[in-house]
Amino acid sequence: MEIKAFKKLNNLIKNGTFVSWKKSLVAVFIVVTFCASLTLTFTCLAATVYNVGVAGSGDVTRVHTFDNDPVSIVESVGIDMSEEDLIAVTSVNGGDNSNVTVYRDGHTTVTVDGAEQLVETSGTVEKTIADAGIVLYPDDDINVNLHAIAYDGMEIEIDRAYTVYVEADGRTYDYVTTGCTASEVVSDLGIAMADGDEYSVPADTELKSGDTVKVLRCSYAERSAVEEIECHYAVVPDDNLYEGQTRIIEEGTNGSRAVVYIDKYLNGEVVESTEKTSEILTEPTEGVKAVGTKVFSIKSGAVPISKLTLPADLRFDEKGLPVNYDYYIDGVATAYCGGGITATGRPAGVGYVAVDPKVIPYGTKMWVVSLDGRYVYGYAIAADTGGFVEGGWADMDLYMNTESECYDFGIRGVRIYIL
Repeated sequence: MEIKAFKKLNNLIKNGTFVSWKKSLVAVFIVVTFCASLTLTFTCLAATVYNVGVAGSGDVTRVHTFDNDPVSIVESVGIDMSEEDLIAVTSVNGGDNSNVTVYRDGHTTVTVDGAEQLVETSGTVEKTIADAGIVLYPDDDINVNLHAIAYDGMEIEIDRAYTVYVEADGRTYDYVTTGCTASEVVSDLGIAMADGDEYSVPADTELKSGDTVKVLRCSYAERSAVEEIECHYAVVPDDNLYEGQTRIIEEGTNGSRAVVYIDKYLNGEVVESTEKTSEILTEPTEGVKAVGTKVFSIKSGAVPISKLTLPADLRFDEKGLPVNYDYYIDGVATAYCGGGITATGRPAGVGYVAVDPKVIPYGTKMWVVSLDGRYVYGYAIAADTGGFVEGGWADMDLYMNTESECYDFGIRGVRIYIL
């Protein structure tokens, strides 16, 4: 479209109409000014209007501007920036979807496998953690975008990847993870679990680096067996026996039965047996057993023969018998004297007794009393081998100071408390 001002000037020239030079100069000035004004108007109409959201230290300020320089836009809303601050731009384009964000220089918290450290921000997340000397490996998990700008107060969490192993069907699988349960890793590897199959650890176990999960394959099989049926004993009291002692009056006989079991196997090992059927083959017969009722006690005024220093933790009841012992043996003891060196290299002496080391090992600490309550040998240590061992007719040989003491003791029933 031709500009009318230009048309008017052209017509003057074509018609040869002459005007004074002053009038011509004024006409030219008017035309030039008008053209410049039209040019500016069309340029402004053609320029893009930017509707930009500027986020500084809090609220977002909306800016309508022709300027597409982010720094100028930030300055136009009065946000002061230091040399360490950063600007992030989400496309300064025409319309309402443009954003300019000012990220203040500051610190971010970086947590690596639960270990927390404070790190100075330096641009993107990737650069910030790299500048802090933190290496990010390919399989590690991070909770933020590496290309995002690290801002003051940002919380970055990194979970290190590690390897766990799965053994299934004769094969071992490697699995890289940042955290998973036994069932999750088996499922992720595509290993099918049939009914009855199990894991070597609970399914919800959180696996750690280097852990191995075994898939235990289940199978079932029938098994037949003939088993004894234990006989029962009728109990009768006997005041000639001490409490805790028993004597068989009439032997009972065990019976038998045929049983069919269903055995459950995991990876070839029986882990459970369920009884399917049972049939009595022979019935058991009942026996009779005497149980002692005689109270075991120590004769009043009985003084321990052994003078060995007692263990500091040894305690006694009101009857003078130890209360903190492992178990006791009711047996037969003899006595000897004469000095010499014991089998363990100790000098023979009262308190160091002879035993069958296969039954009572050397060094065993004991408390010995006679079953009739007349003798309290007291604290003793197994240190020698008795001459009775070959015959097996006694359980202990107690060392005494004199032959007369040995004769007085003779052969006597004893209760041996193993401490």
